[in-house]
Amino acid sequence: MKEKTKRIITAVVFTLVVIMVLVLDNKVLDTLFVVLISLFGIHEYNGAFKTKGYHPISWIGYVGVLSILLMGGLIPAELKMVLFRMIVPLLLIILFIYIMARREKYSVIDITITAFSLIYIPFMFSFLKLLMLMENGRIWILFAVLGASVSDTFAYEIGTRFGKTKLCEKISPKKTVEGSVAGIVGVVISYIILAFVSNKYFGMNINYLFIIIMGIVTSIVGQFGDLSASLIKRYCGVKDFGNIMPGHGGILDRFDSLLFTAPMVYIFIKIAMLFI
Repeated sequence: MKEKTKRIITAVVFTLVVIMVLVLDNKVLDTLFVVLISLFGIHEYNGAFKTKGYHPISWIGYVGVLSILLMGGLIPAELKMVLFRMIVPLLLIILFIYIMARREKYSVIDITITAFSLIYIPFMFSFLKLLMLMENGRIWILFAVLGASVSDTFAYEIGTRFGKTKLCEKISPKKTVEGSVAGIVGVVISYIILAFVSNKYFGMNINYLFIIIMGIVTSIVGQFGDLSASLIKRYCGVKDFGNIMPGHGGILDRFDSLLFTAPMVYIFIKIAMLFI
């Protein structure tokens, strides 16, 4: 099967899964979905650095991921966010105590890699759940997904056909300026369409200027998310983080942009609540 065909099939299957999660609108299912992709993400992240010869403390990352369960509606809302905010500092304290108890095995770099995994994966992915918990969260999560997927698609298709100017050759040789601009334009167009549908059929009142600015910024940030993952892979000497998604690689290969777009959409919405 051709690589492009694999990519299309995988993208379709993932899209159907996302649609199912959004349509069912179940808080527990939402949470389990975010936890699942985060667990795979931590596993792939640790695997990449182990290939390089480092020793990230995997169980710390897994505990960090499982803390997302606190956001799943299983405990009172006022308590779950307090507990969730406590997880990262507590895990960092536990990490250093654990390292000191076994100082002969782990280096400062191992500590840094492990600590960063808590921020890079469960913390960033948790914004998907935070978006879902908002009013009209099913709509806002679509903005985050489009900010990543549309940007990737337009950048890839236009870049491979018309791209000539390298964007960041040392990190990702195939990415071009033309593809990057196409990704931004694609996201802005998709955001305007989604905003129109949301306003007309779902009773929302989304400001179009706001959504255009959010589209531009989200696309740029999403592309940095892609480049950041490429930077890690290049440093670790791996082509892909995994192979769970044929044609795309691993979870982090597919969701590297979403790790950045979800928090950015959340930030924009919070700003809008204050000033618009």
